[in-house]
Amino acid sequence: MLADYGVKCTFFVVGNWADQYPEQAKAIVESGNELMNHSNAHDHYNSLTADQIIADVNTCSDKIEALAGVRPTLIRCPFGEYDDHVISAIRSIGMEPIQWDVERYHMA
Repeated sequence: MLADYGVKCTFFVVGNWADQYPEQAKAIVESGNELMNHSNAHDHYNSLTADQIIADVNTCSDKIEALAGVRPTLIRCPFGEYDDHVISAIRSIGMEPIQWDVERYHMA
């Protein structure tokens, strides 16, 4: 459907999903869309140490890079949870955390 309307998207995937569905992950990239990081195991980052956050993010990024050939630069934190220590940990490895928004568009 995205291709029908000429729309490109960024998909944030969990590393465990990429493990289960590598062909779908590759298809996302092959269709001109992006794969970015949504954590490896969807843990609550606010309760993890900086080292644990970095390890989880890097594990997911490694998986996406192996499938897509491009290392993610963005992460959408699990549950939308983040605080200063989460942001600092993520930025320390050159990535940028983002939040999401939902808007509905209707095609005429």
